[in-house]
Amino acid sequence: MICPHCFETIDDDVTVCPHCHASVDGETPHPQLVFCEGCGARLSPHDRTCPKCGRPAPGILSTAASASDLAAGKTASFPRLTQAAIETELPHPEPVTAQSVLEDSLDASATSVLDRSELEERAGGSKKGNREIDPYHERKRPIKAIVIAVVALVLVGGGAAFVALDPLGVMPGFYAYVEQSAQEMFPTREGMGTTTPNDATNNADATDAKDGNVSGDDAKTLQDEALSDDAAYEQLTKAYNTIVDINGGERFQDAIDSFNNSYLLSNYSARKQASLGAYALRDELASLVDDLDNMKLADGSSYTEDREHVKQLAEWMYERIKAICDSWDVALEYSDGERMSDHQDEILKPMRAAGNTARDNYYDHIYDWKPVKK
Repeated sequence: MICPHCFETIDDDVTVCPHCHASVDGETPHPQLVFCEGCGARLSPHDRTCPKCGRPAPGILSTAASASDLAAGKTASFPRLTQAAIETELPHPEPVTAQSVLEDSLDASATSVLDRSELEERAGGSKKGNREIDPYHERKRPIKAIVIAVVALVLVGGGAAFVALDPLGVMPGFYAYVEQSAQEMFPTREGMGTTTPNDATNNADATDAKDGNVSGDDAKTLQDEALSDDAAYEQLTKAYNTIVDINGGERFQDAIDSFNNSYLLSNYSARKQASLGAYALRDELASLVDDLDNMKLADGSSYTEDREHVKQLAEWMYERIKAICDSWDVALEYSDGERMSDHQDEILKPMRAAGNTARDNYYDHIYDWKPVKK
């Protein structure tokens, strides 16, 4: 049969297994749990020594269980672990007496007050400033979020400063353009939305005024006949709208951009072509000033002051474009292939001499001097 403990083949009539020395008589018993007396590790019934600490298994030195081992001298050097041996190895603390308690309480060094230097030394590695640091949950500074917030703040602040300071001087013209567009889209009762039998003629005259030309009956009226208040209001409104369109439209800005991009070109033909827009705009404004100067109003007309105001606005616009043309005159004096950067100061001298007086005066009065129906 097979030993139920060590699974070795043994005779059927034996009661003790010659291999593991376990009892095999009767029905197959449940294996007994064996534990090492040294480290407490669980052992199998056929273990001779603890595989963990090397101590002999319980009962290994008994005569009945290990005669063969003793004869072979395998475990002769292992003493049996008895209760007496265990007690001798355990520490025996001294008994507590009243004298020992008094001595401990009277010891100057044995006090319940904590040493401040020791506390500071222990806390020195776990504090940063006045804030305690959690070594298990280190706080990470949100560097990315701070950088994004700073960049957004700079962009918003820079945009607001650009709009407020207006270093390029474009915002007043933009406001005038928006106001003019709003008036054309939503006309008021001040003559802009009224319907008259001459509406088609007036619209055609407005188009001619934007181009700097007044022709036909209107030109004859401006030069030969005194205008009534209604006719004067219509003509002054057309002239005013022409000035506003020139300043707030694309032609004046295109003249500035063409100068900035082309006045240093070495190619004379390219310079000449880029200057044409500025010269055409200057001639248009000069013609408008002449037309306003020649406009005849009836004696005691309520639009006499309005005519002078519109004329002054046209003259300021003329001065601004004339400064650009004067600089073009200098740039066009140099022939093809010239190194224009050597003459930059000379070319820009007329524009610098003109300054910003005309521009500032224009924006100071453009809204107040708009003709009003009287």
